[in-house]
Amino acid sequence: MLQADGFEPLPIALAHGIRAGSYTQPNRDPFDRMLVAQAELEHLVLLSADPQLASFPCQILW
Repeated sequence: MLQADGFEPLPIALAHGIRAGSYTQPNRDPFDRMLVAQAELEHLVLLSADPQLASFPCQILW
């Protein structure tokens, strides 16, 4: 269904993991950090209402 709507899976790459581990922000949730790293490195907009993500270097929509 997601592919029918134009969405594609985004595999986790080594660069994503390295970037996620390099953040100095206080949010230590590894899943959040991986989402932010993928959004930042792939030039994507992250859809989230989590205010803790505002300090990360990616574009957030909510």
